[in-house]
Amino acid sequence: MRSCCIPLLLVAVWAGCGRSAPPPATRPTPTSATAPTAPPPASQPPPTATGVASRLPILPPARALLVGLMPLHSAGVDEFRARHPTYDGRGVLIGILDTGVDPGVDGLIVTSTGAPKMLDVRDFSGEGVVRLTPVTPTGNGTVSIAGRALSGAGRIGRLTTATTWYTGVLAERPLGKVPGADLNGDGTNSDAFPVIVVKATDGWVAFIDTNLDGSFEDEMPVHDYRQGRETIALGTKPITLAANFGEASGVPTLAFVLDNNAHGTHVAGIAAGHNLFNVAGFDGVAPGAQLLGLKIANDARGGISMTGSIQHAMDYAARFAEQRNLPLVLNLSWGIGNEPGERAVIDSIVNAFVIAHPGVVLTISAGNDGPGLSTVGLPGSADLAVSVGAALPGIYVPLEEDGAPPVAGDFVGSFSGRGGRFGKPDLLAPGWAFSTVPSFDTGNEIKAGTSMSAPYVAGLAACLMSALAQEGRRPDGAEVSAALRVAAAGLAGASVLDQGAGVPQLERAYRWLLAGHQGSGYIVRATTGGGSAAFRREGLAGPGDTVETFRARHVTGVRVAQFSLKSDAPWLTAPATLPAGSRETEIPLSYSAPALATPGVYVGTVTAWNPGDALAARHFESWRAIRSSRSADPRRARPGSPSGQKMPWRACTSWTSSRRPGPGPSRPSARSSHHSRSRIVRRRTRARGSSAGVSRRRCSAQSALWRSRAMARRPRASPCRCPTGRRPPSSRWRYRASGGASSLTSA
Repeated sequence: MRSCCIPLLLVAVWAGCGRSAPPPATRPTPTSATAPTAPPPASQPPPTATGVASRLPILPPARALLVGLMPLHSAGVDEFRARHPTYDGRGVLIGILDTGVDPGVDGLIVTSTGAPKMLDVRDFSGEGVVRLTPVTPTGNGTVSIAGRALSGAGRIGRLTTATTWYTGVLAERPLGKVPGADLNGDGTNSDAFPVIVVKATDGWVAFIDTNLDGSFEDEMPVHDYRQGRETIALGTKPITLAANFGEASGVPTLAFVLDNNAHGTHVAGIAAGHNLFNVAGFDGVAPGAQLLGLKIANDARGGISMTGSIQHAMDYAARFAEQRNLPLVLNLSWGIGNEPGERAVIDSIVNAFVIAHPGVVLTISAGNDGPGLSTVGLPGSADLAVSVGAALPGIYVPLEEDGAPPVAGDFVGSFSGRGGRFGKPDLLAPGWAFSTVPSFDTGNEIKAGTSMSAPYVAGLAACLMSALAQEGRRPDGAEVSAALRVAAAGLAGASVLDQGAGVPQLERAYRWLLAGHQGSGYIVRATTGGGSAAFRREGLAGPGDTVETFRARHVTGVRVAQFSLKSDAPWLTAPATLPAGSRETEIPLSYSAPALATPGVYVGTVTAWNPGDALAARHFESWRAIRSSRSADPRRARPGSPSGQKMPWRACTSWTSSRRPGPGPSRPSARSSHHSRSRIVRRRTRARGSSAGVSRRRCSAQSALWRSRAMARRPRASPCRCPTGRRPPSSRWRYRASGGASSLTSA
């Protein structure tokens, strides 16, 4: 099922070695040189207590630009920008629902037109809330906060006539561990900064004792970020803080917004960064777009979010964009592994939001639990969202595979979530990028994961919406999503389970929209499993079990009276045409059981088209997966399948990917606590009755290099659960210059 003109009805039939197709068996030809010769990076000066002030990026940003570590060429962004220099996202708003976005980082200051990049940053996690207590100023120039008398009250009194002030403490320890919670860069997370809130003539303001000298005499008032885009940084400035004020019955509330994880800032740079690291021409996908930084994650609690936080953030972004008449794209690089059974509440929330706001494009990470079948996470499985898997750009191959040179071309990321029970992912995009990070995370500019793929597609959508707006057309979410799917190019050797439609090509998508084609959204359900695809893990029920019925219901965009159905597999048949029902349409598909006798993975797709517009996007497709009772033991199966796709042995290890985890290799101790937490969150999601009580964890960046080694050691079939580490180990990444060419290599 799909949200635009293409919900998919995909059929994948299991028989034996059930797995999805990983990277192609034949790699593209290595490039002769990936960048001009460059000397090794200069030695770094001795670090400070936290290493913040003196650390250098993992690679000189100018060199990263030349080498192509922001892989814009994968979707033809650089060529599109050369043809249409103003169609760069200007006039479009991208909301980043994540760990927060640091508004003080170079690259997130202004757009390509010179307009402010960040229009607002808001906290929906509750992590930075400061509990305020009313006090009455004494008139002797001091004020008591948490039992301590601080001077400088006279300066504050000159800015307000209020007789009641409000005091509180911004403590580092509740914000998590060093370095993310070390607000002033002194190497500890034990500081507590006194805060006074008063109502000035232009609204609520906060004074913070930033240097902990016991006085407010040398401090400046901070307004709500939305009011004047004011920020504050403490000590060595490892992180940027912004204030959010509210008011209830005349009493203020205060929350400080910060990205104490670095994930959201990295995501924002991919989607819409401009002049990253203050390097001219180093841009993200849509440098003209403006941003909303919507913090949904409480990093001190392990980087989790609640469905209520996500829902409130989406609603806020929609109101913000509507009030300013701005087209909106939302990106959610977040989620957890999916589970068998009924669909999760968060999927329904996402679908309802898209239906209520048809002009919005919502991109979501597919998850990092691949390469097993049916490993797309939620809410990436939501029908009307654009679910994005990860492609491995050729320049990053040395980080994925020891000793391998950079190559020309992209591959499906080994960790990228695959389809099975759900007709996802919709698209692929580069899952590796060199992007912006807060100062405390300097040295970790390269991150990997489907978290990096989703903002890439969000940037593509912003470019298309910018083009439509400048040409006098109101962008429609279903049309833009359809254009990205129609314009996608599949990667060689990968099936629809691995990549959906493939990697979008921006110029092709623009031409499709220029031709006036329309998109639509259908929700598709299979009889088997209740998902948007039919995935029969246990095979056929008997000789007569050869029919699968799908139900398609129109929810948004153009609606047609008749469907033209096409199958891409000889063993799978569908009616040539079918009239659309008044509310929903039943679509019977049948397959030939004798053709499925040989153990292996079978993938087939039935596509529904509008007979009146053969060049328009597909209205939906259907997928199904079956494991035959005659199948071989997947632990003993060998690469290859009847569908002709070559799959390495390691893909077999996750054939039971949606079942209870079995024994696997030991994880690094640094990741074990995160992995345990992820299992706790998974258990909680099985109780799906309450949207407010379901936790979500980030589709975080992870180490593909460690992952490939761990999978190679895995002795038996078991779920392939990706580690929840925040980034691939930076110590493994070096810059190599030899033989007249420079490239990345693993160390």
